[in-house]
Amino acid sequence: MAINIFVFAIIAFAIVLINFKVDEKVIQKEYKNTPLVVFENSIMYDIDDTNIKQIIQSRQALNYKDRDELYDATIIVRNDTNSSDTISAEYMLKKRDIYKLYQNVHLTQGDATQLTSDYLVYNSINKIVQNDTDFLLTYNNNELIGNNLYFDGMNNIIKAQNTHFKLKVQER
Repeated sequence: MAINIFVFAIIAFAIVLINFKVDEKVIQKEYKNTPLVVFENSIMYDIDDTNIKQIIQSRQALNYKDRDELYDATIIVRNDTNSSDTISAEYMLKKRDIYKLYQNVHLTQGDATQLTSDYLVYNSINKIVQNDTDFLLTYNNNELIGNNLYFDGMNNIIKAQNTHFKLKVQER
């Protein structure tokens, strides 16, 4: 008889517990993407065996695991012809060899070519510049104004949409 009461109690207790709702607490880990290194008012040099290949100046540089962020930055790259290319912007995002430049972007290639825009994507390996906003490209005082730029700095190829070209004619 005691065994029957005990088994009945266990079954009744199990039925009561089945009807209770249990709220599972899901523990979410907050992913904080904090920089590994922060540089303030920095100048970074990329040096090879013979000379300085690149100089990067910035007001603030943040180095993350997967990207670099630069604020008020200027990049000076030495060419094979001992001239230099200069890129400056208020904000730069670098992932691998691709730079995304935002706000007041200025690119100078050698002494003759200057490019200004509010947004550029620059591939540092292929030296290809692209954007999907308005731009002004100046070459020897001649101006190319348009949008959706594709500029190959190594092969000197320029493609754009909605362009307007102004030539400066020298008087003789």
